[in-house]
Amino acid sequence: MNKIIKKILIYTSILVFFNRCFEYEEVDFKGIQNFKLENKSAENLLMRLDIKVNNPNTYNITIKPTTLDIFVNGKFAGKTKMKDKIILKKNTTAVYPLYMQAKTKDIMSSIPVSLGALLSGKVKMGIKGNVKAKAYGVGKKFYINEEETVYLKNFM
Repeated sequence: MNKIIKKILIYTSILVFFNRCFEYEEVDFKGIQNFKLENKSAENLLMRLDIKVNNPNTYNITIKPTTLDIFVNGKFAGKTKMKDKIILKKNTTAVYPLYMQAKTKDIMSSIPVSLGALLSGKVKMGIKGNVKAKAYGVGKKFYINEEETVYLKNFM
């Protein structure tokens, strides 16, 4: 019985120590800098968004691939999946490529063929959802809600 109590005390002490050493500052999402259609097929679109992020923490943070909602001119256009994980470097403001896959029919059917969109040649695309991050085995969710104006010629 004493061995069990000693183990519990040791594990509790270690957890308290790491909890105090592991201070977390909010990651600051600075916006989307670029949008590009990387690949287009009848079934899927591969899009690249360059996102600017400030990680003020003293450790790297891994953003796990996740599913986000995609919007065109404020209307839901379907789901998109992040293709790869992203590692936010410690104490750095940097631009990271975010590759996302979406169904071609969902995106193309939601792009309005209005006179205004045709004349301006652009639409507003947005992504919303929870992004999962992890550092030292501790996970946290961030809500992302960003919108970017993109040119229709990128889809043709």
